[in-house]
Amino acid sequence: MPKRHRPRKHQPFVSLSLHQRRDAVVQLKWRIDRNALQTGIRDFWTDHLLQDPDDPARTFQWIDIYFIGRDRCTLWNAALITTALARQDAISARAFDATWAKLSAAEKAIESALEFKRIPRKHPSEPRYSEWVRRPDSHYAQFDGRTFRQECDRLEAHIAATSPPNIGESFTLDHAYAYGIGLHATVAEDHLDLAAIERSIARFRDIGERDWRCTV
Repeated sequence: MPKRHRPRKHQPFVSLSLHQRRDAVVQLKWRIDRNALQTGIRDFWTDHLLQDPDDPARTFQWIDIYFIGRDRCTLWNAALITTALARQDAISARAFDATWAKLSAAEKAIESALEFKRIPRKHPSEPRYSEWVRRPDSHYAQFDGRTFRQECDRLEAHIAATSPPNIGESFTLDHAYAYGIGLHATVAEDHLDLAAIERSIARFRDIGERDWRCTV
């Protein structure tokens, strides 16, 4: 009987040897230093275009970055998001869940259905492609004739005006990452430009590079 091959699970970064982790830190430092010659960014590395010559005022509400920890064997694989975007995401999720709960099973099936159609090929040797077919929006009596999306939008606006969730700054570690230690950071910044990212890294280091949540 042939052996059944199981997908290999990745090895968490924290389980690697000290030598392997130091090598990864050195490689990241080399990448940061090389990138700094072009961008001036000296404290972290990102594949996001932070400094766009065609759009100097460009900023972000979320960004993925990599930076070195306080010891020689730690690098952080971080996702930063502003509290404003995190709050909007929470509002959207709450509105969606509340709206979805008011649909019947049949109505949920309609909203979940996806339909695709084949795109005609110009030549028989070309690969086959399909495109998504947008169906007409359904209007529901329980939403006073609004569509599902319109009801979500209405409820989002109501939650934002009456009971927005309190989203504070936080840093949450994830030790399951294969590259570096995962860091989910919700930061109290209006937007994420170079200065805001550097401030966020400094705050994380100031608290001891650990799990932390604002309680104010």
